[in-house]
Amino acid sequence: MSIARLLIDPPLPGAQNMARDEALLVGCNHVDTFPALRFYRWSPATISLGYFQSIDEFETLPPPAGLLDVVRRTTGGGAILHDMDVTYSLTLPISHSLVAGRPNDLYTLAHQAIIAAVSEPARQFGCGESSCGASPHRGPFFCFARRHALDVVIPDDSDASGTRKLAGSAQRRTPTAILQHGSIMLASRFDQQPLASWGEICGHEIDFDTAVKQLVETFSACLNFKFEISTWTEDELALAAKFEARYVGDAWTRDRNREPR
Repeated sequence: MSIARLLIDPPLPGAQNMARDEALLVGCNHVDTFPALRFYRWSPATISLGYFQSIDEFETLPPPAGLLDVVRRTTGGGAILHDMDVTYSLTLPISHSLVAGRPNDLYTLAHQAIIAAVSEPARQFGCGESSCGASPHRGPFFCFARRHALDVVIPDDSDASGTRKLAGSAQRRTPTAILQHGSIMLASRFDQQPLASWGEICGHEIDFDTAVKQLVETFSACLNFKFEISTWTEDELALAAKFEARYVGDAWTRDRNREPR
């Protein structure tokens, strides 16, 4: 069992959340860098656009979702309305034995951990079902209306796919590191984003702290990591502050133009 960092953040604005994930990715620049698992939430409620999505898709979204803050991710996929959810990010060297040469395995491992925490009837969507293998660049506006083989879903005969989506993930890779992040829905106040929630599965409300405690245990088991509670270094926070200036700017949010770091 190898050592990994565990970071649990208070609720933060969307730009700050994305900047902190990028700081972890950029800081993972050596084969011996410790993997880092981060859990976080969003305040205020925010829509994160996938890298390839047009801002026009958001600007035509009616209220109340269309009035929320918006930020653009560096990862692909559809938009996510972050409100009553747990978002995780997992950062590790690209050559780490867990994923060396097969980075897509990280999707399976993380989603197995989510399924273990949530319990039945959560499962992976699986191949051979409708929309399996669909392009991450195209599809409905909301990520949770899309389906990929590795998505975590629950059965729902009223949906065309026969399922509703509970969790999904996306990746960004550099020559030295891989960042994977995704969201697990605890509940929802916005009918515009179709989804399944952990609360409905367990039959009662589940709060962020309780969900994270269970997820830490199952991520540890599935990834064979021993997590040690960590804090942000001064260098990491300085790097995140630098990236945050881009995430709050129109150049990135509207046009995917990266401002000088």
